[in-house]
Amino acid sequence: MKSLSLPTASKSTLTTPGRVTMCVRDLMRHFSAQLPPKSNYVRQARQFLEDCLIKNVPIDEISFKLYVGGKKPHQVSPIRKFILFYQTIGQPTVIPNPPGSTLSDAVDELIDWFLNDATGLRGEYSRRTYQQALNTFFTFMEAQKRAGQHAQLTASFVETYVNYQKNKANNLSPYTINLHLSAIKQLTAWCVRRRDRLELTQTQVNDLRDIEAIKGLAVTHTYHKESLSADQREQLLTGVKSARDLAILYLLSYEGLRTIEVCRLRFKDLDFDRQQLHVLGKGKNDTEPIKFFEACQQIIKAYLQANDWWPIRDQKMNEYLFENATPPKGPLKTNQIRYIVDKTLRGHGLKKKGYSAHSLRHTVAQLLIEANIPLEYVQEHLRHKKIETTQVYTRKKTKQVYFEIMPD
Repeated sequence: MKSLSLPTASKSTLTTPGRVTMCVRDLMRHFSAQLPPKSNYVRQARQFLEDCLIKNVPIDEISFKLYVGGKKPHQVSPIRKFILFYQTIGQPTVIPNPPGSTLSDAVDELIDWFLNDATGLRGEYSRRTYQQALNTFFTFMEAQKRAGQHAQLTASFVETYVNYQKNKANNLSPYTINLHLSAIKQLTAWCVRRRDRLELTQTQVNDLRDIEAIKGLAVTHTYHKESLSADQREQLLTGVKSARDLAILYLLSYEGLRTIEVCRLRFKDLDFDRQQLHVLGKGKNDTEPIKFFEACQQIIKAYLQANDWWPIRDQKMNEYLFENATPPKGPLKTNQIRYIVDKTLRGHGLKKKGYSAHSLRHTVAQLLIEANIPLEYVQEHLRHKKIETTQVYTRKKTKQVYFEIMPD
């Protein structure tokens, strides 16, 4: 590798005239995008890069050999892979992260490592949500430190942060605050599991464990989306010309699937013989069977026949039921399904404030309740973890008929 020409400065900047300039954080995030989940390569590469910046030396074979001297093979491989990546992207100019504009390097590294290692976060959306929540928390922590306040990752400080969130002028909901708290608790639990790698003292471990005991805010479950009546549902499903779109609408409005669950459906999840639909829910690793209603079966079969996929051949079993027609190949995205629903709602004059793709899941729940299906069966069909979530729909029905039923 060519050596980079370096200016003489007390604070290192690895520069070469005419090249793209990137700060450490951006470079590491580009490197991270090339790696598989749970990889520890970013942490090792960042330490090497920071060492080059501190010593004001180029990122080349000489600095590599000096840095890895005496290190174990598993510590050397990440650096070698990073240098290859650095060469591939054209050896950009490397500068330190802008001061005061973002989190400290140590915190940023900790969050990146946690997110790479986290097995419970399914999908890029969940990872971004947790990253934003943790960034907000640590930004608050660093602001407290600058103000001369005691700010450490302890239970008392996390409780201070929760109270701060409760009292913010933008009136955050208990749900949002609990989401932030959940991200912090999962991070601290991960730190405890990685205490040897992080070289934590027993006092630090005890402080982190105390955070697990913090209780979230009480959340009153309410229905956030409107639902259609039985007649409106039938109206929605009338005149849909696309067999694919109709199949998607039936899965949403009869089976009550979430948009992400429709995206994840594979051919093997359709069990016509036992009348079961196997659904991979949000945050789940295994599918759960639900009743495959006859009306939905007929529409799905029509969709398969229209594409010459019926009967289903063995080689298609692992393929997604709904795939992109154009590259890149893969399952439909949730935004594509939301577009189909919104377009159909507008076409029937049903698109109003509060009506969305998720309204169709609420529709299924509400119509099952109104058909006097026992609550525990509705919970099973919607795959709610808590019966309280399902009871939301009974409260909605109660509010609707209260004035009619209540005696004078």
